[in-house]
Amino acid sequence: MGRLSVYTITCIDFLNVFLILKSIKLGITLLNKLQYFLLGGTIDITAHEVMDDGHVRELIRARGGNWGSTSVDDKYLDFIKGLIGDSVARHLQQSQSTVLVEVCKEFEIAKRNISPKSDIKFQVRIPYELAEEYTKVYPGENLMSKDSVLTKRKKRVSISFVNNKLRLASEDAEHFFAKSVKKITHRLRDILQEIKKQITTLILVGGYADSQVLTKAIKSKFPEMRIIIPEEAAWSVLRGAIIFGHDSSLIKERRSKCTYGLMVFETFDPSKHDEKYKYTDGDEERCGNVFSKLLEKDEAVTVGEYQKERVFMLHKKVKHGDMKLYTSTEKNPKYVNENGCSFVGRILPPGHNFLLNETIHVMMRFGETEIEFKAHQPISNKTMVYYLGQ
Repeated sequence: MGRLSVYTITCIDFLNVFLILKSIKLGITLLNKLQYFLLGGTIDITAHEVMDDGHVRELIRARGGNWGSTSVDDKYLDFIKGLIGDSVARHLQQSQSTVLVEVCKEFEIAKRNISPKSDIKFQVRIPYELAEEYTKVYPGENLMSKDSVLTKRKKRVSISFVNNKLRLASEDAEHFFAKSVKKITHRLRDILQEIKKQITTLILVGGYADSQVLTKAIKSKFPEMRIIIPEEAAWSVLRGAIIFGHDSSLIKERRSKCTYGLMVFETFDPSKHDEKYKYTDGDEERCGNVFSKLLEKDEAVTVGEYQKERVFMLHKKVKHGDMKLYTSTEKNPKYVNENGCSFVGRILPPGHNFLLNETIHVMMRFGETEIEFKAHQPISNKTMVYYLGQ
């Protein structure tokens, strides 16, 4: 099982959903407001609204974390380490790491069959190399003769072996999913409460959507929702990418993942500026490193259209280029060197012919796969364009 998605639609993501809607023979206009999941190694959650013209607008940007199926694999691997002991685990990690990879591969196949509250025992194949390494470290002992495992939670779990297959109660196997399921359902609940519009449908895609433990938990926690899990959900990302390649105009409105801005120097104002950024330029006191916003995190943007332009001015040129572009994880950063701020690049390259002390109009536009920053100086009729891949 790969990813799990409760959808934030990025460029490629929406196409996944569009394909899902087509594949399950649902008219796109029938689903006004949707909540999507991408389920797998990481979790992405988003909400989109299908508009009357069939285009899609993003209600919230993608959110999530590392609570997907790989976190379930990690719990199982901890269980196996409890089974074989620290000494064997260290030896395998140092000299036979492929054995542990094989262990996870077998679990990847078997975990799809874990059914909640089932009386049928969970079974997963144990590579024979694991038993061999165990006997090498503990001569005379047989891994397959063990009947219990002490977990990290200090719980004694009963196990058995049939041929080379490890067997344990379905209820114990479900504990591998417990933290992942809890994180996902809690985050989803928070996001649904945050969204002002009513959400009626959840679409789960990605490899983790094949997990009965997860999908039944979501259905149980959100009984009022219509839950859609398409056939072969794991392939949605690939199929969506293909559809997006054929028609990239389906997404009409998106949400900015971060705050974008330029570093500027302002006349120093003690009521708003920090003293440590104050410097003297001739007879004037100025403040450096100021973050001047172009676009705020979570702000809605219409794909293909320029946002409101901002006016700037150059007072001197730097040999490496000018108009330094920054991003921030915060909505209202004050300075470009705060936590969460990152330098992206210079909009004006070295050797540009923009005039000093003349106004420069800067605007940005979200495309399907990139963001365009355009700087235009009316008096010199010079224009420069800087592209940032998303």
